[in-house]
Order: sequence, then C-alpha cells, then structure tokens
Amino acid sequence: MAVFWRVLHLFASRYGSHPVGQVLVILTLVFLNDRGMPPTMTELCKATGRPKGSVSRYVSSQIKQGFVEEVIDPNDRRRRLLKQTRKGKSEWKWQVRQMERIFDEVFEMDRRFRLTGDPRNAAEILDQMEGLTKKAPKRKR
Repeated sequence: MAVFWRVLHLFASRYGSHPVGQVLVILTLVFLNDRGMPPTMTELCKATGRPKGSVSRYVSSQIKQGFVEEVIDPNDRRRRLLKQTRKGKSEWKWQVRQMERIFDEVFEMDRRFRLTGDPRNAAEILDQMEGLTKKAPKRKR
C-alpha cells in the first residue's frame, strides 16, 4: 500500500491530475521509445486501445511540453514517428530515480516494522505515509 501511495502522490504532485488513458498512452510511448521502436500515432492507438482523438490530444500535450517530437520516417516519408526528446528522456530518468527511492524507503519502512513490532499497526503506518508524502517532489509548472 505504501508503494502505491507514494507513486500516486509522486505523479499527482509532479504532473497534476491526468486521465488514466493519458497516463497509459504516455507510458506506452516512453516504453516503445526505450525499446528503440518509436511508434506512429496509429501504432500507439493500437497498442493502447485508445481512440485516435484522445491519443492525438495526449501526444499533442507531450509535444507542447517538449517531451516528444514528430519525426519523418526515413524509410517511408508518409509516416511520422513519435520520438522522445532529450527532455523526455531526462524526465524518464528522473521518474526511474524517484521510483528507486520510493522502493528503498518502503523496504526500509517494512524492515523497521518487522524489527519493532506488529507491521499492521495502523497509526504507525499512517504516520509513515504522511512522512513519505512530505518528501514528495513539488508539482512541475
């Protein structure tokens, strides 16, 4: 539960409130780029199962923020590939570092609970979650 709480707080504080579909599209886009397979808009729609209008709106937001750019496919000039920019890669690396930190904190919290008593102590768990929340990064503007 603590991992879920920290991840939710991390993304809400950093990016605000986004629809689940937008998060799915963005994470799929990052994943495919990380694997060296930048998708076209159509491929991204198929991969996520989201309507083209929604995907287009979400990708447009990423382009405006400078995380993604459209690049003409050198093998087929009619196709436009959605490539992650340097800024996008930097943001992805930041997210990975934050996730590593979250897991380290949660594992440490679990270790302490096992050493100090009942890990189901609700008041202690809530105090820990509140402490973790205060460590979350501020919202990006």
